Amino acid sequence: MTYNLEIRSLAALETIEAFDWYEQQQSGLGLDFLSALDTFYNQLTQNPFVHSFYSGNVRQGIVGKFPYVIVYEIWDKTIVVYSVFMTRRDPEKKKSGDH
Repeated sequence: MTYNLEIRSLAALETIEAFDWYEQQQSGLGLDFLSALDTFYNQLTQNPFVHSFYSGNVRQGIVGKFPYVIVYEIWDKTIVVYSVFMTRRDPEKKKSGDH
């Protein structure tokens, strides 16, 4: 079963910010980040239950070689992505479904 993917606005903004930051560090690195994120999302839509719980029903999974976790929740046939969170940031700022 393949799940639908819904990216919330905060997660989309965090993705853009990460892309911009990586591109400033090295040309093409932002595209590498997007590619790793795309791979993560493809795997997630195939098996969203593989990642650990973060809080309540909210889960999180690591994005390949990048220091990011994806915070998400499964609703029926839809995966709702709440945050694309850099692990080096204050974990208190991580957003989940209750924020």
